Amino acid sequence: MDDTEVWSAVDRRRRAIVDLLTGLAPGEWATPSLCEGWTVRDVAAHLTMPLLTLRQLTLLAIRHPGGTNHLIREGSIDLARRHDPEQLVHRLNLLVGRHRAFPGLTCRESLIDAVGHTFDMAIPLGRDIRVPATEVAEAADRVVSYHGRGNAKVFRPLPLATFRLTATDHAWSTGDGAQVTGTMTDLFLLLTGRPVRIGNLHGPGADDLRRVVVA
Repeated sequence: MDDTEVWSAVDRRRRAIVDLLTGLAPGEWATPSLCEGWTVRDVAAHLTMPLLTLRQLTLLAIRHPGGTNHLIREGSIDLARRHDPEQLVHRLNLLVGRHRAFPGLTCRESLIDAVGHTFDMAIPLGRDIRVPATEVAEAADRVVSYHGRGNAKVFRPLPLATFRLTATDHAWSTGDGAQVTGTMTDLFLLLTGRPVRIGNLHGPGADDLRRVVVA
């Protein structure tokens, strides 16, 4: 996918997130997400961060010193407290068609965020949101390109180096070692430190992978 196609995919994910959140009952906003310490409302607030001006982002960093991950975690909770659900949905709607990445990142990080946080909210809410495997694969390729460094530091590290991950619904694979198969979504969740669907994985290395991840 070229950058234009990636931004189109980001817009599709953002519209789907708006649709998901628009239909939530008031109490569902407080549902714990797949992101440790974040509710669905906190995740939604995090996704609005690209709307912040440099001054607003600087002020948020001053209020929450302690590194990028700390700023992201606490800053998102801060934003969630300041905006009610209706305001968050409105702000997320403003992002559709806004093709400007967060400072220092690219359209592909925007795709990783949109895909990953869709699942962070939808899975705990019991909603089945299907993301095309081509879009998930594009995001997964970007994650793999980090080689566990740089932007990968925002993900929970999982011991995946000795396994070959192969998708069953898309021509995609990565790694060396015992083969582990699953849908593109299942593998993307694993690559980004979300083992919530590890039980869906198969192949010669699946049991060993489950043992090392759970250990």
